[in-house]
Amino acid sequence: MRQFWKGFNKSKSSPPVRHKKHVIILYFDPEVQKSLDAKGNLRKLSLKYPSVAVKIVNIKKDPLKPMRHKVLSAPTILLLKDGREVDRILKEDGVGLLEQLFRKAQT
Repeated sequence: MRQFWKGFNKSKSSPPVRHKKHVIILYFDPEVQKSLDAKGNLRKLSLKYPSVAVKIVNIKKDPLKPMRHKVLSAPTILLLKDGREVDRILKEDGVGLLEQLFRKAQT
């Protein structure tokens, strides 16, 4: 029995898990024009700030995902830090606030 447990102490079978601290998530509806505009703005800013992780979620394909963050309207943009919501931008907010969100995610 001792020989069996010896192998577990000396070797590591998987690489360490690396978490991204900040993630920006866009919940969008492809049938709403404001959602498509927000998606285009998000893509432009993601090229400007390549260090920020961006995820785009189509709420028509997966309607259960928005329920995790209590998203009721599209488009909604969330800033998550270590999996927790830090900030939220709704469809009425502009590109300036979106850029501030990217700057906040870089710090």
